[in-house]
Amino acid sequence: MIESLPPHARAAYDRLMTSCSELEAARTRALNTDLKAQLGTRHVTAELLARLASSPRASAAMTRFADRVASGECSWERIELQASPLPPEVDELKGDPQIDWPAEWPTQNTEDEVGTQPYRIPWE
Repeated sequence: MIESLPPHARAAYDRLMTSCSELEAARTRALNTDLKAQLGTRHVTAELLARLASSPRASAAMTRFADRVASGECSWERIELQASPLPPEVDELKGDPQIDWPAEWPTQNTEDEVGTQPYRIPWE
C-alpha cells in the first residue's frame, strides 16, 4: 500500500511517520520516569508564596492575603498568624515532605504590633 502512494502524498506520509516515532519515543520516556524519585527539597520563600497566589488556581484565601501583602498590611512570613482563614496551600506545603517550611516563620511581632496587644501581667 505504501508503494502505491502518489509522490505528493509520500512527503506527508513520511512526516506523519516521523512524528509518530517521536511520539512513541516520548511515550516510552514518560512510562520509564520514576515519579517517586526524590527531586530534592524545595524551600518556601515569600517569592514562592507570591507566585502561588498569582496562579489562576490559587484559593480565594491565598489571593486575599496576597492583596494584604501588596498593600503593606502584613507579610508572607506571618501568613500562619495573620491569614484568616489559613489558605489550603499553606497546609499542603507544610504537609509535603519535599518542601522545607522556614523554621523562623512566623517572625516575631514588630514594634507597631506590640502596641495593639493588650497588656499582660507576667505571673511568677
